[in-house]
Amino acid sequence: MPTSDPARAGRVLQWNRTIDRSLVHRDSIAEVLLTDLLQVGEAEFLVAAQWPRSHRVYRPDQAGRHDPMLILESIRQTGLAVSHFGFGVGFDQQSLMRDVSFVLDQRTEPRALLGSTNIAITARCREVIMRSGRLRGMTLDLSFAADDLPFATGGGTIRWISARSYAALRARGGTRLDWDQLRWSTTAPPRAASAIRASADGLLTAESEPGPRRRLVVPLDHPVYFDHALDHAPGMLLIDAAWQAEFEQRSPGARLVGCALDCPTFTELGVDTDIVLNRVSSDTTEFAVHQDGRSTATGFLRVAP
Repeated sequence: MPTSDPARAGRVLQWNRTIDRSLVHRDSIAEVLLTDLLQVGEAEFLVAAQWPRSHRVYRPDQAGRHDPMLILESIRQTGLAVSHFGFGVGFDQQSLMRDVSFVLDQRTEPRALLGSTNIAITARCREVIMRSGRLRGMTLDLSFAADDLPFATGGGTIRWISARSYAALRARGGTRLDWDQLRWSTTAPPRAASAIRASADGLLTAESEPGPRRRLVVPLDHPVYFDHALDHAPGMLLIDAAWQAEFEQRSPGARLVGCALDCPTFTELGVDTDIVLNRVSSDTTEFAVHQDGRSTATGFLRVAP
């Protein structure tokens, strides 16, 4: 389990059990990737993660290469765990992940051919905002290594506000729908087959023709993206949907080797949502998430053959 005891700060990271699921905001223990957390400086942490040989959604390819979405989920979990463990953020506070990104080096990335993969993450926090002794925001820069071989970098910006402030923020949006009503009354349209996801995890509608604009399906019963009740579409779902849409336009075997997502506002549930692609070069496609004529999130995908 995590420790900040200076006497133990020199110990090696452990991969024998997960950290407390509450630190990464997961209900399912099976969805906890982090296994250890050490604070080695005022704003620097060492984090252990274990990527499974296979995953409910993020399965390795035929060459045994892990799904790069595991990098993004590790970034998300690290930002939350470091906030609670290293900065004492209370569980009554609400997190807002403003942006997230990663770059993958295919030459050094680990494989999942024979078992799970132990990952060592170095997390450095900058632009730390403290108010009245409480963390209100920071940006994390992460580097990933397996068997002491670096293979990816990434990061994200996280903000923390009180539950009361969050409720007021959501109320000002004016379009928030009740979770229970959505959960039991909304029927998702047929999902398009995906070459990179099982049929149950497709996030694009079957009615749309492949092209630059695809309708997003938000499956509220999804065991990973809605591991627990949320009042908006999470960023992980938006990136995965954009990648599914982009993969349709690429040659078989195309690989996601980098991406970025910026979320200036919430992507609401129960509102028609489109993923719009714009290829800007042979290996890079920009995307935007559209609702009611406005963009709720933007980003880019970098693809390798």
